[in-house]
Amino acid sequence: MTDQTESDRQRHQLADAFDQPIDPLADAQSVFNALDVDPFELFLTDVLDARDLAPSTRRHFEMIIDEWEGFMTKRGRHPACPNAEHVEAYIDWQLDDEADGGKGNVPRTAKEKLRKLNQIYTFWQRDPAFPHPTDYNPIALARERVPLTVQKQKEHRRIAVDELREMIASVTDLRARVIILLQLKLGLRAGELANITLEDVRMDDVDVAQYYSELGTHPRLEEYENAVYIPPGQEREGNKSRRPRVLPLDTDLREVLDRYLFCRPDNGEPWLVLSKKSHTKTGTKGINNVWKDAFHPEYAETDDHRAVTSHFGRHRFTTYWRVEQDVNRQLVKYMRGDRTGAYCGDRGMNAYLHAYYEDIEPVYRAQMYSLCE
Repeated sequence: MTDQTESDRQRHQLADAFDQPIDPLADAQSVFNALDVDPFELFLTDVLDARDLAPSTRRHFEMIIDEWEGFMTKRGRHPACPNAEHVEAYIDWQLDDEADGGKGNVPRTAKEKLRKLNQIYTFWQRDPAFPHPTDYNPIALARERVPLTVQKQKEHRRIAVDELREMIASVTDLRARVIILLQLKLGLRAGELANITLEDVRMDDVDVAQYYSELGTHPRLEEYENAVYIPPGQEREGNKSRRPRVLPLDTDLREVLDRYLFCRPDNGEPWLVLSKKSHTKTGTKGINNVWKDAFHPEYAETDDHRAVTSHFGRHRFTTYWRVEQDVNRQLVKYMRGDRTGAYCGDRGMNAYLHAYYEDIEPVYRAQMYSLCE
């Protein structure tokens, strides 16, 4: 029996002895489900709008609310009626690696999300219209149980281009090579890569296009050649970026994609990269396993360095363009899918700076290194 199970047993024993509800909001969820009232909208209207906060602050609250509602819905519970175990599971999900199905957030980010959720919950506790007990706060209780201390971050490895070329050359499986090159060359998250469809990839100089009629047919690619479209999360569930972006496909990527598509099962699946066993959409865990197979044990975790996993490609991509090539920050943010201009919390002139595909394409094609020489 684990410590957590023993704690739960003792907690239930105490609740039974003193006739206390172990889950005070369990019965309230059926009422919330029956009502045509959004308890979160009341907070946004009565609290945030009354404070006259910046639009970006309201949007951040809305983003966290959407995320929390999705998380609780998957657990069959109304999002206004959590218990401490729900909040603990939410914290774990925030901190788990993306490759394991989590958000991959650092403790600081998780703490900030909990702080905002707690503001909403304490509003419900104060408002007499809500059933939330003033002496029960599952968010505060979970925060006491789950440590969110900021630990010293291990460094990401600094791997030279020549070393990367050697590693790529040792990867003989075309599917694995496609995955690694897409993340290194485009800075994609594992989830974004898994979400790429055939229509998102336009290659005008390859023979394989005649076998895939949908290749490169996305409307966002109509004006571009040899490019890939990465949709935002609003358009493609699972993508974290809120900004759509088009990125160039260089010679390395076009050649390896051309070869892979000749071998890829043409089974009607829309996804670019299919899983190796089922030939359906690949998952982030499968993508991460590709990196581990290629880079471990040589680049596994050490006392000083993080393990090279699928997220390494995004770090290597960002470091190359911002540090090694000193490319303008707004252009790098565009390539990463980060918010730019007025949506990134900047003030003054920075709020009027924007970047577009036409800005990054010539820079990218001129300065991106080859990994397949």
